Amino acid sequence: MLRLLFLLAATVRGPADVASLASASDTVVHAQVVLRTSAWGAGGGQIFTTVVLRSLETWKGAAQRELSVVVPGGAVDELDQIVQGAAAFRDGEEVVVFLERRAPGVFQVHRMALGKFSVGAPAGLPKRAVRDRTGLSCVGCGADEQDDLSLDELRAHVLGSLSK
Repeated sequence: MLRLLFLLAATVRGPADVASLASASDTVVHAQVVLRTSAWGAGGGQIFTTVVLRSLETWKGAAQRELSVVVPGGAVDELDQIVQGAAAFRDGEEVVVFLERRAPGVFQVHRMALGKFSVGAPAGLPKRAVRDRTGLSCVGCGADEQDDLSLDELRAHVLGSLSK
């Protein structure tokens, strides 16, 4: 089976520190990926993936049991389309995402991959939230922006920035 691959580059404008992300986002949730489906966008030029998240905690915005997040890229039939810098999700993955509302009940990740932290830890250790900056450059991002925090630290930073 032949798989075609197209790469698109991404540059994102910062800052992307947790406080800035939380302030600019409509919703911030700690969630789990329950479903991913990819389809051609209107006009057929680009593939989009809809990621359904089951909310574990809502840190900002109205609490919802499930949310739909649209990200650029995905796989349809024999074609894979990867958008550099876009947030990538795996089935069953636990995440914290900073989201912008696109339409009622539909969101996009704020500042692409900068708005997504993957959550996990080896058995018996506290959960960590890690951000992956692969495939993007950030204009205006600070060298002090944290990409690896405990889940509790990330929650405290988000909630603390919203109470100011």
